[in-house]
Amino acid sequence: NIFGDLLFSTTQVLWLPVVLYVPAITFSQVTGTGIHVITPIVCTICTFYTCVGGLKAVIWTDVIQSFVMFGSILAVCIKGTIDVGGLAVVLQRNNEGGRLNAPEWTWDPTIRLSMLSVVVGGTLHKIQSSDVNQVSIQRFLSLPSYNHAKRCMLIFTLLLMFLLSCCSYMGLVSYAVYHDCDPISTKLATASDQLPSLLMMRTLGSLSGLPGLFVAGVFSAALSSLSTGLNSLACVITQDIVRPLLQKPLTERQTAFWLRAIVVVFGFSCIGMVNVVEKLGTVVPLASSTSAVSMGPLLGIYVMGVCLPWIKGKSVLVGSLVSFLTLAWICANAQLAQMNGDIRHPKLPVSVDGCDYSFDNVTVQAAIHGPSERDIYHLSFLWYTAFGGVICIVVSILAGFVFGWEDLTKMDPNLITPCMRRFLPNKNYETVNMQDLFKGNP
Repeated sequence: NIFGDLLFSTTQVLWLPVVLYVPAITFSQVTGTGIHVITPIVCTICTFYTCVGGLKAVIWTDVIQSFVMFGSILAVCIKGTIDVGGLAVVLQRNNEGGRLNAPEWTWDPTIRLSMLSVVVGGTLHKIQSSDVNQVSIQRFLSLPSYNHAKRCMLIFTLLLMFLLSCCSYMGLVSYAVYHDCDPISTKLATASDQLPSLLMMRTLGSLSGLPGLFVAGVFSAALSSLSTGLNSLACVITQDIVRPLLQKPLTERQTAFWLRAIVVVFGFSCIGMVNVVEKLGTVVPLASSTSAVSMGPLLGIYVMGVCLPWIKGKSVLVGSLVSFLTLAWICANAQLAQMNGDIRHPKLPVSVDGCDYSFDNVTVQAAIHGPSERDIYHLSFLWYTAFGGVICIVVSILAGFVFGWEDLTKMDPNLITPCMRRFLPNKNYETVNMQDLFKGNP
């Protein structure tokens, strides 16, 4: 249990600085304010309302922030589509540029976005991040009933699919707008993560208030994730680490103090880690790889808990440690190789023929390069969680031959997934006559 808490805490500590970095680069692109000026302000605001309001404040701010987030994305997509000439033009330009292509059907796990990595690896990653996660479970448990939790999960899944579809379409609009003048090659944007804000300024910059709406949407998404992560992290550390270490039970006032203190400590620690995140590559692969270091073992622990009840805790601990260390080694070396330029993923061709501003041609040639040779560190970021879960399960099963197996006769069937209950031993019950049971009692 404690090791699972440490894994979850590690996930949040690695993930929260990435969340804090996203609105900072957007605000910096729009206003010119430095990233390191913005992050302390954002962190202070988020830490304040998380401390004061707790889970209730986090959820209600998330509701408001969700409307702002969806509104800003839809505004950019709709206005960008109108500016380029309509949906037909967006699809035509992307088709001509080779952007409307399905993921490659291959078993090679080093292909960054293959069909297998997207469907299988992406699904397992989302199952862990959305279902087998303290952040989600904490919210489900706050609902009044199990049926409410199921409806919440259904609505969440549908809205998440819609949000990801909007983000994907925004990528198509970005290419349609910059199809003949790539802003990254000309150094108009220094990183791919700046393209959404660059697109926003081009499409909405002339309309009063709409650029602010987009910036508010990005901040809403980031603050929602940051406050939720801090709240869940504080609850886990207080309940599973602080309480067992203290001999006396905590009062309500002491519990509130510990929760707020943990939120403050980890909230402000994110500020310093943004300096590291800034040099580690684009946001989506970075968030997936850093969090997968601990999400993979946690997925394996959960699967074994509900599907493989005969594996002992010692075996699970060994498997989790091996999985964590393996993923940490792969992710750390992959990120370092990306920073040094040793890992280069293949890129589709871009054009700068239609640019109406001056730029350095040498810079353009340096920005267009081919892929590097593949090795284990080229493993697709979508496979990290699945890879970690498989390692955890396999090593735990092998460790079971050393540490032995659980006594399934003492296992509560309600703790096991229904499809696996058939493998539990049947309990023999003796028929007892009720009259004989009470015979001899006055």
